[in-house]
Amino acid sequence: MIADALRVEVERYATRVQKDHPIFTRAADGTLSFEHIALYLANLRFLVGQTVSHMDRAIGCAEARGDAALSAHLAEKREEERGHDVWADRDLRCVRPHLRTVVVNAPNEAMRALVRFVESTIDRDPSLYLSYMFVAEYLTVLCGPSWLRLLEERCGIPTSSMTVIGNHVELDREHTEEALALIDQLVTDPRKLAPMRQVARDAIDRFDRFFAAFIEEADRHVARDVRVQAPAA
Repeated sequence: MIADALRVEVERYATRVQKDHPIFTRAADGTLSFEHIALYLANLRFLVGQTVSHMDRAIGCAEARGDAALSAHLAEKREEERGHDVWADRDLRCVRPHLRTVVVNAPNEAMRALVRFVESTIDRDPSLYLSYMFVAEYLTVLCGPSWLRLLEERCGIPTSSMTVIGNHVELDREHTEEALALIDQLVTDPRKLAPMRQVARDAIDRFDRFFAAFIEEADRHVARDVRVQAPAA
């Protein structure tokens, strides 16, 4: 029941974002540049780099609550997530030679807000972290392939420089049904339906804000035509 509700939330957003969000409309009209993608990758690298520490945090909270099943699942999942930041580092190295304008090293405020949201969600109840993880993974599966295609065909940004997305699409596509089944196995209290759904909605809102923020930031840099300081890989 809970898993089905989360699936609906993500699928609704995926339909909407591909129809009218600038991350897709700008890709479709060919106006996302390497500067946009470098900012996206720098921020995503920051987020992916937090994953293992977030899982450690969630494992500790689950153990403190006596939830051995959740702790064991997260410990197994943690090992699958190690090293994914290397993909973003490699992508940034591919993008760097094409940059003309400044790319800031620090994550933007929208990304920082997303990370703070994840941390507060874990501290509130580590089982709610499953909802966030599902949103992040399933959204990538649903939207990643079409976005990568538009970037390559309309913007000239090769898929080979977006492996942090492409690799997650392949990995998470295989895990979607498993993740849904595990949510229903690990979260059996029907009273958690509302908070799990709200976490999904809040996570979607924060991703939506980040998508808009990196585009706006890159637009400002391009308009000023400032020299590049690319993120160090």
